[in-house]
Amino acid sequence: MRKIAILSSKGGTGKTTTSINLAHGLALMGRSVLLIDSDPQNTIGIVFNVNPEKTLCDLLLKRRASIVKVREKLHVITSGGKYLVDTEVKLTKAWGKEYKLKKNLSNLEGVDYVILDCAPSINLINVNVLTYCDEVIIPISMDFLSQIGANQILGMIDSVSKSYNKNLDILGVLPVYYNEKRKISLETVAILKDFFKEKLFNTYIREDVNLKEAPSFMKTIFEYAPDSWGSQDYFKLANEVDNK
Repeated sequence: MRKIAILSSKGGTGKTTTSINLAHGLALMGRSVLLIDSDPQNTIGIVFNVNPEKTLCDLLLKRRASIVKVREKLHVITSGGKYLVDTEVKLTKAWGKEYKLKKNLSNLEGVDYVILDCAPSINLINVNVLTYCDEVIIPISMDFLSQIGANQILGMIDSVSKSYNKNLDILGVLPVYYNEKRKISLETVAILKDFFKEKLFNTYIREDVNLKEAPSFMKTIFEYAPDSWGSQDYFKLANEVDNK
């Protein structure tokens, strides 16, 4: 079972879009996928139109959550929305607070991939996610501030790796909102290649309005616009991840 966090310290980097469409892409390839929302915005619950009684809040505090089937081979655990903030406060007082997610998911079976969508922040929930996961995907949009956010995430990954999870590694850095006609895209990718080298994915997620429209119809990109650039790119990413 591979456990992958999708993490960025900056909003607007396509983090949730990547989590949803990578998870569904892997499921379409026949892999069994559990998608977990660890962001208080609860976007995954909204996109898949599910509102289960037990959420990530319950998983962190009470060892159980509702695992909801949303597509063939794809299940989700929703975040609990605003209650996740209260859960984090309660978690700070718990013994072994950094290991709660790892402990309470230790009996998970029959899953090929666990994909975790993280909030764009450095907090205790994300420490739990990184302590549980083995791999991290860092989506980076084509702008300077996103590069700064990536550096902050690298620091967090290094800290968690040293303190809680020596197996944690970067699976790849993913360029998103890429447009080969724009100078900023070409410059940003050149910087990423120079810094991350082989950790930079071969797949770039191109700008595609369909990626922004699909959630409002409660669909993934594969359902909303199967012939679009976004669909092509995320299916390519799913194949690249599966072969790494």
